[in-house]
Amino acid sequence: MMVNRDDRAPTTALMVTDMQSRVIRVNAAFCALTGYASDKIKGCSSSALYVLPEQVCDFASIEAEALKNEGIWTGDVNIRKENGEIMKGVQTTVSTNDKDEGFSHYIHIIETLDTYHQGGYDQNTQLPNRNMFKEMLSQEQANAKRKKFQLGVLFVDIDNFKVINDSLGFARGDLLLGEIANRLKSQLRGNDLIACLGGNQFAVLLPDLVHPEDANIVTMKLMHALEEGIDVAGNDVVVTISTGIVIFPGDGEDSETLLKHAERSMYKAKEEGGNNYQFYKASIQHSASNRLSLESEMRKAIEREEFVLHYQPQINTNNGRVVGMEALIRWQHPVRGMVAPYHFISVAEETGMIVPIGDWVLLEACRQNRAWHDGGLKNLKVAVNLSARQFSDRHLLEKVENALQVSGLDVELLELEITESVIMKDIEGTIALLEKLAAMGLTLAIDDFGTGYSSLSYLKRFPINKLKIDKSFIDDVMTNEDDATIAEAIIGLSHNLKLDVICEGVEDEDQFNWLQARSCNEIQGYYFSKPLPADAFEAFVRERNALF
Repeated sequence: MMVNRDDRAPTTALMVTDMQSRVIRVNAAFCALTGYASDKIKGCSSSALYVLPEQVCDFASIEAEALKNEGIWTGDVNIRKENGEIMKGVQTTVSTNDKDEGFSHYIHIIETLDTYHQGGYDQNTQLPNRNMFKEMLSQEQANAKRKKFQLGVLFVDIDNFKVINDSLGFARGDLLLGEIANRLKSQLRGNDLIACLGGNQFAVLLPDLVHPEDANIVTMKLMHALEEGIDVAGNDVVVTISTGIVIFPGDGEDSETLLKHAERSMYKAKEEGGNNYQFYKASIQHSASNRLSLESEMRKAIEREEFVLHYQPQINTNNGRVVGMEALIRWQHPVRGMVAPYHFISVAEETGMIVPIGDWVLLEACRQNRAWHDGGLKNLKVAVNLSARQFSDRHLLEKVENALQVSGLDVELLELEITESVIMKDIEGTIALLEKLAAMGLTLAIDDFGTGYSSLSYLKRFPINKLKIDKSFIDDVMTNEDDATIAEAIIGLSHNLKLDVICEGVEDEDQFNWLQARSCNEIQGYYFSKPLPADAFEAFVRERNALF
């Protein structure tokens, strides 16, 4: 959710229409984009929305193009909002449902960079302002309640800014604030939001926190981003920040209260001398401090070979057989016992230790799969997730080649998963690297698809083989129309682009049946099996594949 007027990620609105171009349903992003309430637009003709370019006589011709062009059409159209305002040159993709099922509806995917009016932005930093931040925070709170997630809010204040500003002058002070905003923004994930609250204060929204202490990792990244001096008209300026951190639910029930408590915690950090952070709750602050000791323990874990891999089966929906597995790291800690990755991966990412850990995972996964192949479990693909740091490692190609050579694994049996947020950071560089990996003959998949902001126009350029739909869409696919619409749209789009689809996080029979009916190629989740140690995984595969 990082947004500014010059570098904004696209917002994806979805609309489903029947074969007579009548609206069946829309998602929340569509309502935010157009101003239409979902119940008001349902049943209306799509002609109420689209103002077509002169060369396109009516929308029916676009649908006809979608039918002719292998079920998909992409182009720019003008959108008429509920208040009559026209948005020009909006990229729109129209796809049909699966041809094997017979046509029954069209899926309209509408992407725009101009969802929010400019009055919602701070004029100096080009970031969302306080009002927009509070609005987005309220929306994310509702989403967190529904999905039982946690979110974090950071209240960031630049230390001693008045002194700096008086020294530089107001004009140069504004330039400094702009550069600070850019540096802070560069450290955030694609679904985070940073806003300028006014003056020298910023707020950061962190949705989908696994643990409250994870907000500490982000805060440290923000602090590190400012350690190098900033050149302002020939002046080398070094700034520090004080940050207050609150967690929802727990630290406030509405956006105003959360901001107030975060500000109070920020001032407590200043009382500690600045260049510091404080959680609103002392218990979380203590826990965050303990996380810092994890770094030294992790370095010892690499040396002592305490990491192990578990494998989660991936099931073909057509024949029920195990066709692959995802390699997932665990830490066999000498005192804590088996430690799940969410307790240490974020720390590994922050410290850079994710690179040597990831190198080990890649080599061990290849070695183990070759051992299974030699033992009779043939043609199983092992999927290995590449972290952001690994993907940007200039030695990645050499490391992949080395893992395959040392292990003896056939390249066709290796699949690399790259998260959506990672591939969108440098489009041209990403395409070049993916093309080199694809040329090796391995499988490439986009992981957590649907959670970031990958533009469909870029998706068609990536030399990928598979999309992996994020668990968050599968959790409520039976009860939430938006999630069901998005999942169905991604499956239909993938098939039109000749890509396989795998859904993770499948936990019950209803979810499985729903996905199978929509021709999802592969399934992964607790409905079949949790991640298993190597010996248990082998036994599971032999038993299951003997039945199918």
